[in-house]
Amino acid sequence: MTAKQIFPICRDVSVKTLSKDIFAGVVIALVSIPISMGYAQVAGLPARFGLYGSVFPILIFGLLSSTRRFVFGVDAAPAALVGAFLAEQGIESGSAEAVTLVPMMTLAVALWLGVMYIFGAGRIVKYISTPVMGGFISGISVTIILMQVPKILGGTSGTGELAELVPHIVGTCAESFNPASLVMGGTALALLLAGKKLAPRLPLSVAVMAAGAVIGYTGLADKYGVRRLASVEKGLPAWSLPHIELSMISDVIRASLPIALVIMSETLLASGSTAAKDGEMIDSKQEIFVYTLGNIAAALVGCCPVNGSVSRTSMGGQLGARSHII
Repeated sequence: MTAKQIFPICRDVSVKTLSKDIFAGVVIALVSIPISMGYAQVAGLPARFGLYGSVFPILIFGLLSSTRRFVFGVDAAPAALVGAFLAEQGIESGSAEAVTLVPMMTLAVALWLGVMYIFGAGRIVKYISTPVMGGFISGISVTIILMQVPKILGGTSGTGELAELVPHIVGTCAESFNPASLVMGGTALALLLAGKKLAPRLPLSVAVMAAGAVIGYTGLADKYGVRRLASVEKGLPAWSLPHIELSMISDVIRASLPIALVIMSETLLASGSTAAKDGEMIDSKQEIFVYTLGNIAAALVGCCPVNGSVSRTSMGGQLGARSHII
């Protein structure tokens, strides 16, 4: 096999689009910082593990994927499913037990994806209807919104299903509501939604993130009682095999299969749609192999399962990205 067959990035790089690709990559990397940290917390991990999962899995995907400009990383659906599993098991989000169990879950997901690669399971994706997948993604999105609403109100993220999330929101309003948090969060949300409609090519999300950092650095957040993220350790993560909890193996195997199916189906459908818009086709078997490697890397750095990101891919397209360089 040639280098261009093994590393598709070799055939996509163009001097004409290089500047736009690099600019889009920098913007998406900056946007991925809060997104990945947030989804790591949804999955029950400390925020820093979201950053760890945003380095090596993405490098593997960028080098080996047959898609030209699709973006991979820590994302909503797997994070929400892992968080729901922890809630089902009665494991506290952010606890030492969660930090031990989630990488084990990620490794199990990678092994399931490896099995799907061996048996060419990507062929079943064409039988999944768009409304079903759309409904699933919408349901996951609503769940994550309800989990994050308490943060905007001044409290902590919720866990579990609707029956647990709604009382947590009500309790946050009654016990720890912070007007400054609501103003900051509401303003950021309004700016992002307005910017998406009025100026989609402007990296407004980066500006909003920078403004939040300034508010935290100057002490305004502390002055008005706005919660800040815990400090993140410097340096790259330590690589290690996940600790295997023998008592949890059967539960992890059971729960990791649907997560692997979601990663395969959602990412293949989304990346295939993106490729079709560019007049290209993807190699579904190679893609599943890359998902497997990406999730092995995520497990080794202690992160939750990773998959394709439709929102960040769309952002890259709006910024003019056209190759794996992003």
